[in-house]
Amino acid sequence: MARKTPAKKTGHLPEVAFHIDTMDPLGQGVFKSDGHIGFIAKTLPGETGTAQLQQIKKGVRFAKLKTLEQAAKERIEAACPHYETCPGCHYLHTGYEQEIAFKKAALQRLLHRLSLDNDAIKVIPAPQRQHYRNRIQLHYRGDKLGLIDVSNDSIVEIPQCQLIRDELRPSLQQLYNDRTWSRSHKNEGHCEIYLKDGSVSTEWNQAYSHGGFTQVFEAMNQHLRDIVTSAMQEAGGQAILDLFAGDGNLSNDYVAQQAQTGQTLQRVMVDAVPCTHEDFIKLDLFAEDALKQFQKRNNDQPFDTLLLDPPRKGFPAIDAWIKACNPKHLIYVSCNPATLARDLQKLEKCHIDKVLLLDLFPGTYHFETVIV
Repeated sequence: MARKTPAKKTGHLPEVAFHIDTMDPLGQGVFKSDGHIGFIAKTLPGETGTAQLQQIKKGVRFAKLKTLEQAAKERIEAACPHYETCPGCHYLHTGYEQEIAFKKAALQRLLHRLSLDNDAIKVIPAPQRQHYRNRIQLHYRGDKLGLIDVSNDSIVEIPQCQLIRDELRPSLQQLYNDRTWSRSHKNEGHCEIYLKDGSVSTEWNQAYSHGGFTQVFEAMNQHLRDIVTSAMQEAGGQAILDLFAGDGNLSNDYVAQQAQTGQTLQRVMVDAVPCTHEDFIKLDLFAEDALKQFQKRNNDQPFDTLLLDPPRKGFPAIDAWIKACNPKHLIYVSCNPATLARDLQKLEKCHIDKVLLLDLFPGTYHFETVIV
């Protein structure tokens, strides 16, 4: 795996005084210094203090909190002992209600060009804020194991991580208590601890989710599946195109429901990772000729609904696929609202019926968005 390196610093950078004005979509407090914009992680609006500049890039300041003079009334003590140094979480210094408000504001900001009403976004909060991840990936260098802090290119060890499910904890503790694994796994790489089908496994230097991608929060994943199923029921139609389908996580429930009622349903699933379903087409959807290859193999079958769940970089070719397949309904599931907004701006003839924010990643700035 390629090693991430931080942007170069220029000489010794000074401390700066700050007053946090607002939050950015990455969970950082925003301040102004000498006419320049700056960002400080793990701060809140209204807070003041001093921060150590870490990097200046094109006039933008990136700093690390050093002293807090005036704390926001919403600030709380983080429940995780690693929070101050860990890059994995971003909102544990405030309550969950405010975390959700920050995420909703971030989504509204990123989707503003779609002319949505302020109350258009429906939020689905998580039932719990900790102990929900069924999978964690850790990086190692020598015998140090943890998450990479890209600001200083170091490993932050997290033996007491509060995001993982209890089933993963014995395996995590074993890696920290007995570091003999470093003898057979030298230099640097990564390992993944994951819970699947009731069994916990640890794999070294495999592709992320090599056993098949699954959402890390099972309860919220079921919420997501229910929302997509409901949207398909409202859309009706008997032909579904499921792009970036994986194993059919988002469309399987609707297919099963239709089968129980005796309805005839045609579903075509497309993804780069092979799947055992008979209605699956193995195809790299980011390839330049992906649409042409799909059309050759699909025999011009029409579709009522297009279900789309791309990775973080979105799906820049969405407009070409919409034009070619001409679906009546689009259900776009996204883990990156910035690329979601970019893609949807290309669809001039679409009307947005629903926007839902599902908090699949409590404690972090990440969330899932569904637009119908």
